[in-house]
Amino acid sequence: MKKIILSILITLTACTPNTETIIETVNIADSTISDGTASIGTGGIYYIDDTVTWTNDRIWIMSGKVVVREGGVLNIEEGTIIKAQNGQGVEATALVIAAGGTINAIGSYGAPIIFTDTGDSIDYTDGVVSPNRKATDTGKWGGVIILGNAIVGEDGGSDDIEGIASGYSWTAYGGDNDLDSSGSISYVSIRHSGTQLAGGDEIQGLTLAGVGSGTTLNNIEVVGSNDDGIEIFGGAAVLTNILILNQRDDAIDLDEGYRGTITNAIIAMRSNSDNPFEIDGTEDSSGVIGGSFTINDVTVYAHASPEPGKNFLGDWKSSATGLTNNVLYKNVDGLVFKGIDINTYDSKELLFSNINIVTQLPLIDFFTRTDISDYSDWSQTVESAGQQNGADESVFDWTLWSNLK
Repeated sequence: MKKIILSILITLTACTPNTETIIETVNIADSTISDGTASIGTGGIYYIDDTVTWTNDRIWIMSGKVVVREGGVLNIEEGTIIKAQNGQGVEATALVIAAGGTINAIGSYGAPIIFTDTGDSIDYTDGVVSPNRKATDTGKWGGVIILGNAIVGEDGGSDDIEGIASGYSWTAYGGDNDLDSSGSISYVSIRHSGTQLAGGDEIQGLTLAGVGSGTTLNNIEVVGSNDDGIEIFGGAAVLTNILILNQRDDAIDLDEGYRGTITNAIIAMRSNSDNPFEIDGTEDSSGVIGGSFTINDVTVYAHASPEPGKNFLGDWKSSATGLTNNVLYKNVDGLVFKGIDINTYDSKELLFSNINIVTQLPLIDFFTRTDISDYSDWSQTVESAGQQNGADESVFDWTLWSNLK
């Protein structure tokens, strides 16, 4: 009989620091779980310090902050369904991979791993489509957070991740190793996350902070985040084949001098989404720690009926440095670029190439909020989407987005 090693911890009030107490470590036999589920955590903070595996023969229920600490390893089998209790505010459930911890969530094209909430009745007989959840449902739990030891553009080169807790060593990220590895995430769908915490902070669908290029991040779908789809704080993470559907705020949000690469992405916005891209530069006041991102091959589907003041085309903010290349925009008539920082643009640190907008409108209509005058050097209007432009959509057939089309 297989055994699962579980650490039992007392529930913490509002996740306040310095009140955690490990009571004991016990072995719980699989046979004691008779309803096809396994519970992880009790609403406080639950630590994983050894190597554990979440298997695809039961549904795993997370409650509270599940933290893989330094030296801990969480393996998740292909096709596994993980559901989060839907506590709100400081009680929100989240999976946190601390710096030095490892996650190996390796799904497959035919059996992706699904993170969702306990109100979602999906089980192993449903495939990837929930029988009750809508793709627009948001804010039911926290999200997935990965912290690492790569370089971040922050004073002192490190920071604590926002919206979780303060005073704990496992909330810190940043270091000097851009090759750092936090493990692998592949063929994973993260759904209905982004609940609001105290102070107006939200957790994203997927948060990467100080994550290095040694981490494998490919074939990831984020559905219905109440805040950003993916937010990246510094680091050098390399992401490939990313799909973000129905986020409330920004789809891809880059901060703190992110120096990695994002290649082949689809962004499908809801009526009240904000930006497909919100990009900031370094926050190191000394100017020593910088960073230069690369975004390649993206197709953006704006909503056909956006709410007033929503569905912008992107916001490249102060100190943003990097390259945005081969982006195809659809359903964008009446929309505009929210902003392009003129200082980094004029200094040739912020670059654009092959930006294509499917429209019958004149190109100038999309740049009315920017100070850019030579946008026609790198952007154009097109009558239809060429096969050579934007993302390769054929690799996303496994996603909820593809199955709902």
